[in-house]
Amino acid sequence: MTSGDGMNVTDSASRRRKEIRNVLAMSIPVVVTTSSRAMMDVADYIMITRLDVPEAQAAILPAQVIMWSYIIIGLGIASMVNTFASQSLGRKDYRECGAYAWQGVYLALFFGAISAVLFPFLPLLVKSIGHDAAVQVQELAYGRIALLTTAPTIAAAAFGWFFIGIHKPWTTMWSALEANVVNVVVSFVLMFGYLGFEPMGIAGAAWGTMAAVCYRTLRLMVTLLSPSIDRKFHCRATWRPSWKRLKNLLRVGAPCGAQWFCDVVVWAIFVNVLVGRRFGTVHLIATNTAWQYMRISFLPTIGVGQALTALVGKSIGAGDPQRAKREAAFALKITVMYMCFLSVIYVCFGATLISWFNASPDVIAIGATIMICTAVFQVFDAMAIVYTSALRGAGDTFIPSMFFMVSNWVIIVGGGWAMVELFPGLESLGPWIAASTLIIVAGIFLWLRWRSGAWMRIKLLDAGAVPGEGEGVEARAALVSASDGKS
Repeated sequence: MTSGDGMNVTDSASRRRKEIRNVLAMSIPVVVTTSSRAMMDVADYIMITRLDVPEAQAAILPAQVIMWSYIIIGLGIASMVNTFASQSLGRKDYRECGAYAWQGVYLALFFGAISAVLFPFLPLLVKSIGHDAAVQVQELAYGRIALLTTAPTIAAAAFGWFFIGIHKPWTTMWSALEANVVNVVVSFVLMFGYLGFEPMGIAGAAWGTMAAVCYRTLRLMVTLLSPSIDRKFHCRATWRPSWKRLKNLLRVGAPCGAQWFCDVVVWAIFVNVLVGRRFGTVHLIATNTAWQYMRISFLPTIGVGQALTALVGKSIGAGDPQRAKREAAFALKITVMYMCFLSVIYVCFGATLISWFNASPDVIAIGATIMICTAVFQVFDAMAIVYTSALRGAGDTFIPSMFFMVSNWVIIVGGGWAMVELFPGLESLGPWIAASTLIIVAGIFLWLRWRSGAWMRIKLLDAGAVPGEGEGVEARAALVSASDGKS
């Protein structure tokens, strides 16, 4: 018996099982990688709650949002290393994979240099947000150090996306887990003053993060230069800056960087102004606490999305868009099931979850209502993340990014402000309702964008391929095969 496309049903089922295994094999280590970042932030938050300084508990998320509002631009551009590496892998143009990894490092150095220029303006920015004076002190103590992590954070991400792009996600996973251990040890020692150090409080958490990202960058670089990786991807020979490749990253990655920047700025306004300034420290603590649980939902889903970007990129590079469709469909199924499970947990046990971090009845009551909001949009968040990631693997970044930049300002900022003014009795729940609306709309829009098939008309590498030393794709592939001892 044959299927509609002429393929034997048995062969079709075997192919389907293989594709499912590929999705799972890629997703599991990448989910652990992205979840490890949540583990790092949650570990910091738990230690900060032990400082018995409520202002530090209120300050940690706003300070992180300020930091990420800058770093995220570089991360958005560098994330395209995944797309270019995976599509080059699908074309068997292995040399290009390594070359793009190095361009991500040069982006990191550029953004790190700019962060030094921005450093003196940090106190002015914190003051302009207008939190309580004691909270501002804590925000500055964390933010001054956290801004220094810009270059190693972006460089580690670029290397990590290279390994995901070449379908070696376990390397990225182990580096992330090891970095978590470094973060916990260094943060604990410095925050509470062990081994002869003076207690540094919240600043110790920032130094722990610095130590962790520097470790991860070096760990991944050593692996990148190892003989086993270099034999196939020529990483030792492709380290030089390449303006053509950098332009490719900027051409496709700039919309992502702009979108991610917009996302973080909008959420910074949401947390710091619509919640923190309008309703005070108690509401800010409740939002910060609920956010820790949101990380548990969206970061693993983002991990599946990053794996999907690599899978779709390889399928597109190999000229098989139908396989990309099947991979996206399966990724959506597993993320929706995960999000549905968490939605039930958040609705049934939201107050209990909040109480684990803070015993204040007011914080628990406010946080429980926020947890209900997060439960409402979980499935749509899965749709938005999966389809954004799939589109990114195909190089379709401009339209989705423009949509996010406009809708974030209109729905979260504009809608959140309207909820505050028109329904002040809802307090911080009003802005959260606006945020839930945005995520629902985004999920539907991106599903429609994927269904339109516009991404199948994008020729990413054909439009911007970098020949490199006068060799074509086939010649380079043959060269690699020879170096691997294959005829």
